[in-house]
Order: sequence, then structure tokens, then C-alpha cells
Amino acid sequence: MVWYVLDSIVSPDSDTAFSLISSPYNLKFVLWYDSDHYLFPGDKLQTAENGLVVNGHVQPVNIIDVSTFRTDYWRKLHSYNKRCPGNTNQPDTVCTYRGKCRVKKCPFTAHQ
Repeated sequence: MVWYVLDSIVSPDSDTAFSLISSPYNLKFVLWYDSDHYLFPGDKLQTAENGLVVNGHVQPVNIIDVSTFRTDYWRKLHSYNKRCPGNTNQPDTVCTYRGKCRVKKCPFTAHQ
């Protein structure tokens, strides 16, 4: 089955990420996964026997949970993780988050 990433959120507190995905039939789910490989909006996902195929390449994505998309839940995830400037679509070149960020490999910018 083919899925498309509509939006993604990094959790600086847990070094995990959330992605809103949709099927061609508009079925929507939220993936919660380790953030070693961040899924960007527009990425194409396919399931395969040997793992998750992202844009035609097998990627080591460790999925923690999958849940049905609910607008209120997605808004809460955004609100809770708004400290990460990458989640607010700010075109920063340096991360301004001063809290303790656990993300080892930032998908947006280099940390100061």
C-alpha cells in the first residue's frame, strides 16, 4: 500500500517524531517513530517485507505506534512540541530552542 506524508512533528523531549500520513483513498493515520530518519511532507511511503520504503529506498524507521488521525490529537501534538522551531515552519538557520533537546540528529538545523 502507498501512503503520503502530509505533515511531521519532531518531539525534542523524546527524540521521536510523529507524521500524519494519508492513503490515496484519504485514510489518515499518525505514525509515532524514532527520529533517526525524519519523514518530510511529500514523502511517499510503501510497506515491504524488508521494511518501510521511503521515496523508493528502504529506510530503517522504527515505528513505535500507529493511531487513527484525529484533528484534536494532531493539534495537541503540534501545541506540545511548538518549542522546536522546525515544527513551526520557521526558516531558521540555527536552532533557538534553549531547553534540553534530546534529538540526536536534527532534521532542520544544527544546534548551537
